[in-house]
Amino acid sequence: MKKSQNRINPRFNAFKIALIYFVISIAWIIASDQILLMTTVNSQLYTALGMFKGSFFVILTAILIYLLVYRNLLSIKRSEEYLKASERKFREIFNKANDMISVNVMNEDGIPGKFLEVNEVISKRLGYTNQELLNMTPSDLVSPEKSNLIQLNAEKLFKKGQNTFEIALVTKDGKEIPVEVNNHFIDYNGKRVSLAVSRDITDRKKAEEQLKSSLEEKIVLLREIHHRVNNNLQIISSLFNLQSNYVDENSKDILVVSQSRVKSMAMIHEKLYQSPDMASINMKDYIKSFVSGLFSLYMMKTGVIDLIMDVDDIKMGIDTAIPLGLIINELVTNSFKHAFPDEKEGGWIKISLTKDDDLFALNIADNGVGLPETKKSENKKSLGLQLVSNLVNQLDGTLMINGEDGTEVKVLFEELKYKKRL
Repeated sequence: MKKSQNRINPRFNAFKIALIYFVISIAWIIASDQILLMTTVNSQLYTALGMFKGSFFVILTAILIYLLVYRNLLSIKRSEEYLKASERKFREIFNKANDMISVNVMNEDGIPGKFLEVNEVISKRLGYTNQELLNMTPSDLVSPEKSNLIQLNAEKLFKKGQNTFEIALVTKDGKEIPVEVNNHFIDYNGKRVSLAVSRDITDRKKAEEQLKSSLEEKIVLLREIHHRVNNNLQIISSLFNLQSNYVDENSKDILVVSQSRVKSMAMIHEKLYQSPDMASINMKDYIKSFVSGLFSLYMMKTGVIDLIMDVDDIKMGIDTAIPLGLIINELVTNSFKHAFPDEKEGGWIKISLTKDDDLFALNIADNGVGLPETKKSENKKSLGLQLVSNLVNQLDGTLMINGEDGTEVKVLFEELKYKKRL
C-alpha cells in the first residue's frame, strides 16, 4: 500500500526526478570534461566536441525526463483507474444491499445531523429522492411524537460507540415501516460520523403478532379447559353431597371422603385457571383454601381444632400438585376422623411445606391420640394410607410416619418433570 501511495505522491516524485537529473548532470559534466581534456589537444576540436557534448546531454536528459514523467503519469492513471473501479464496486454494494444504509455527521452534542450518504434502498423504501434525503436528518424520517427517541438513542450511541434499537420510519406518503437500526461510529475526513444500517422488520413483526395472537388463543382455550374440568369435578362433588342424604352413616362417610378427594383435584384446576402463567400454582394459597374447605366439609369447630400453617411461597406444576393435594387431603381427613375422638379443646393440626434446593418436605402433624400399636397394622391396610403410599410412590418420594405423642407424617420428594403428551 505504501508503494502505491508513493507513486501518486507529487512531492516525492518531483524530488526523485530532480535528484536523478542532478546526479546525471554532475556525473556527465565532470566525466565529459575530464575525457576531453585528456584526449583533445586542438582547441577548435575541443570547442566543437564541447558543443556536441552539451547538445547530447540536453537530448539525453530530455529523453530520461520523458521516460520518468511518462512512467509516473502511467502509474497515476493506473492508480486512479483502480480507485475508480474500487469506488464503483463498493458503490454498487452500498446501493444494492438489502438493508437501508446511511451516513450522518454527528453534532457536538451527539445529535445526528444531515445525511452525508444514503443508498438507493432508502429512496425506494421511503419514497424520497436521493437529493431530498441529503437535505434531511434522521429525525425527519420518524413521526413527531417519536423524534425524541432518535435523540435518546443518539446520546446512548455517542457514549457506547454502537447500539441496536427498533424504531418506525415514516415514508413520504405517511406509511410507517418498523426497522431495526444497527449503528456504528466511524471517522470520516477527521469527523465522527454515524453509520446506520436499518433493516425492514415488517415481516418479523407480523410473525410476532401472529405468534402472540396464537399463543393468546391457546391460553384462552387452556383456561376454558381447566374451567370446565373444575366445573365437572364440582358437579361430581355436588352429586356425592346429594347422594349422602340418602345413605346410612357408613356409606355417608365414604361419600364425604370421596367428595373431599374430588374437591382437592377441582381446586387444582381452579387455581390453574386463575394462574397468570397457566403452568403452575401457588401451593401456599392452594393449601390454605383447600384445608379451610375441609374444615367446613367435616363441620369441624375452629375453637376445638386449630390449624397451624407453615408453607413457603412455592409454585408447583400440575403433575406434582395433584398427587400432593390428594396426600394432604388423606392425611388431614385422617386427623379429623381419628385424632380427636372426644373433641376436647386445644387440639391442633400443623401443615408444613418447605423447599431446600430441589427437595420438598411436606410435614403434617397433630397432637391427637396418635397411632396405638394395635391399630398400626390396621392403618397400614386402610384405603387412605394405601392411597397415600401409592401417591408418594408416584412422586418418587419417601414416606415416614411417627405415631408417638400424636401423629406426624413426613414426605420428601422432588417436583416431577413435565412429561410431553402426544
